Amino acid sequence: MLYVACSGFPVPVSRYWSLFPAVEISDTRLAIPGAGSVRRWLRESPDGFAFTALAPKEVGESGFKKTKDNQARIEAFAAFAEKLGARAVVFQAPEDFKASKANKAAIKAFLGWLPKLPRIVLDLPAWKPKDVAAAAGNEPVVVAYDPLNDASPPAADFVYLRLPGPAGHRSRYDEESVEAIVAHCRSLDAEEGFCVFRNIDMQANASAVLKELGG
Repeated sequence: MLYVACSGFPVPVSRYWSLFPAVEISDTRLAIPGAGSVRRWLRESPDGFAFTALAPKEVGESGFKKTKDNQARIEAFAAFAEKLGARAVVFQAPEDFKASKANKAAIKAFLGWLPKLPRIVLDLPAWKPKDVAAAAGNEPVVVAYDPLNDASPPAADFVYLRLPGPAGHRSRYDEESVEAIVAHCRSLDAEEGFCVFRNIDMQANASAVLKELGG
């Protein structure tokens, strides 16, 4: 099952449920939503709807360091993800977090002290997927990637595509790019996966991909 989704709700939540089969909750990048929001999402979303969630931005911005503040943030995030029934959680690094020896060691140490979480997805934009997988070692990590710009990570039962826009957040994928994304999605052999758009025209682009895939 491949879920096509947006990162955040580009339209009112009540309308979003009827448009897509999944969502990557992005509110969590800035603050953990209250219990009332979680209950409402679970109550209103249709059967079979899938959730993932984006981890607090301070974690990646700190270089994934083990600090008291980061531990507290991740513990709160883990509790949120459990209540939501998230299929995966995404940790994203800034563009300037390069694949240096020190940063590779930081990722390995980070994965070692994390509390219990759903599937852990690492989105490190400045890294090649193979370098992310190598840094993770034997840890069960999913490597997020952009199929238009990255070589696919090693084959896995679970995949996570994140589409940032062809020229950044404020750009839109053209028809040729959408066709390439669809072709890649059709080629996947994973048991489960997510294709998440996070550009400004995420609704239009995700809708186009979903339509082509027969969703």
